[in-house]
Formats: sequence, C-alpha cells, structure tokens
Amino acid sequence: MQANEFDKLAAFEGWYWWYRAQRANVVDAVRGLPVASGARILDAGCGTGRNLAALVGDNRAYAFGIDVSPRAASVWREGNATRCCQASINDLPYSDSTFDVVTSVDVLQEKSVDPKRSILEMSRVLCAGGHLILLAPAYQWMLSRHDRAVESVRRFTRGELMSLAESAGFVVESATYRFGLFFPAIVGKRLLDKLSSNKMHDTETSDLTPIPGWANSLLSSMARIEHKFARRVSLPFGSTVLLIARKGAK
Repeated sequence: MQANEFDKLAAFEGWYWWYRAQRANVVDAVRGLPVASGARILDAGCGTGRNLAALVGDNRAYAFGIDVSPRAASVWREGNATRCCQASINDLPYSDSTFDVVTSVDVLQEKSVDPKRSILEMSRVLCAGGHLILLAPAYQWMLSRHDRAVESVRRFTRGELMSLAESAGFVVESATYRFGLFFPAIVGKRLLDKLSSNKMHDTETSDLTPIPGWANSLLSSMARIEHKFARRVSLPFGSTVLLIARKGAK
C-alpha cells in the first residue's frame, strides 16, 4: 500500500464505521474460540496494530504482529509496539507451532501476497488444534478503483476462501459473508466507478472520505445490528468473507 493511502487508513481506522465493524468481527470471532487466558495470537498483516490492541484488551492474550510495510513499522516505533516486526506474510519469521490463533484482516488480496503460500505459512506457525481467522474482500467482479489504489488485485468468494484453507490442511468451522446489509449500496458505488473509470479526470484513490458524525453513527449502528444477526445466521452475500478454521492434528 502506498504511503499516502496507509496514512489515510491510519487516520480513519479509529473512528470510521467500516474499520470499527471489521475490528468487531475479528474480536468477536476470537472471543468465540476455546482460547485460554495468555494465549499467543498473531495478526498477520497487522497494519497500524490497532486490531492487536483490541485483541489483547478483550482476550487477555499475548498478541504479536507482522506487516511488510515500512510505514507500518514507523507507527509501531512511535507507539512502542515491541511485539511487532516488519516481515512478509509469505515468509513468517516464527518457528513452527508458535501460536494458538492467527488472524489476518484484508491482506490476502494484496499484490505482494501469495494466498496459497501465506496460508501454508499461517498453518505452519499454528499449534495443532489452533485456529485461523480470515477476513477478505468478496467477489472478483467487484474489483474497482478503490482496490487498485490500495494495491489489491484479487477478491474471493466464500467457496474460494474455504478451498484455500482446506488445501492447507485446515478444517473449516464456519465461513460466511459480512456487510450484506450494505451490499446493494456498495455494489452500486463500484458499478458507478467502473462506468466512469475511462474518464481522464479519474484518479486511483481509495473510497475513504470523511462523512458527517451522524452518518458515521448511523452506519455503525446498522453494522452492529447486522453483526448480532450474523452470529446466528450465515449471510448468503456481502462485501467481505469471514472464515474460521481449525488446524488439524498431525
């Protein structure tokens, strides 16, 4: 991700409804696992480290993070995040069977990532019986200007993400779409972007733009409503895929 887009993400990540909802998805998924206090969790592709902070506070865990971005590393130094290191998700710098849980949020789609290799690496560093939690953008046909701006080159169906996990030896415990409530609006926005993509004034920039506080609060409330519903029912469509899988014993 380019430095300007990373800085934009960092500025939005704490308050913007989308990132708060994504964080709730991953924290809630970890909370639902049989994870003991003091478990070791790796966030593969941790960005600013904000998800790490949420995982530590909510689950009383020892959380570690890696990210390939030099800009991310500079943020960790500013915040004294001593358990973060700069590395590629394709080659995790940890020994076999180190972690109880590995999470990865919006990383598999990036240009520098090899999805098959990275999931094999996540399996390698997980203990037998450990869990993998993946969130990834859905549907390749939704690839747009936003994706190009943040250096994303692929999106996944639920079935494709399940196949990737199973090919690495995982047993998929659940796989569902998220943000289904917002899906029609997101699709409409992406289609409009595609229709205007040939205009000379079109620039490769992400969809992140400031919105009024009332709109952010409304969207956050809608996301919480969907989140509660999605705990009980697997959504048939959405802009994000959430997968939870278990590493089998050797």
